[in-house]
Amino acid sequence: MIVRRTAVVLASLVFLAALSGCGGDDEESATTSAPVTSVSEEEAAATAAAVTELQTVMTSLGYYSGPIDGIYGPETQAGVEAMQEDLGVTVDGIYGPETHAALGEKATSIVVEIQTVLAEYGYYAGEIDGAYGPETTAAVEQLQEDLGVAVDGRFGPETAAAFNNAVANGELQPV
Repeated sequence: MIVRRTAVVLASLVFLAALSGCGGDDEESATTSAPVTSVSEEEAAATAAAVTELQTVMTSLGYYSGPIDGIYGPETQAGVEAMQEDLGVTVDGIYGPETHAALGEKATSIVVEIQTVLAEYGYYAGEIDGAYGPETTAAVEQLQEDLGVAVDGRFGPETAAAFNNAVANGELQPV
């Protein structure tokens, strides 16, 4: 099962490589992991579901024509930037709350992936509903605290990288 395989390695929520800049004050925001040019096989698998969903959504909207490979690389970042420009939001290449809110329903599936992985690792006990609300934010904050990264409730590049490393090193395991 894709979600379980992602959860085993992800241990990036991310929430989802594809989970950068997520959370914060918005009730519904999503994330993808940090833009990277190369990642280990384990890191790629850890964030693949969320990034794959983002790439799929952007492809259907005409913003991405690269491979649906689950890697938040230069092509994915460029697609996010083009989409942000058209949506009239800050163009920074990071799929964060502002971009998520502008996309609305299409972004929900990315948050579902993040919530699923957080639940798999014991950080999230709420409903898997695709809303990046207070429970999801609190789960990300607890994860960040445990990982020793800045605690801001946003599943961004730093959180994704720390999460991927913790899973790869066996420091985090599914419950």
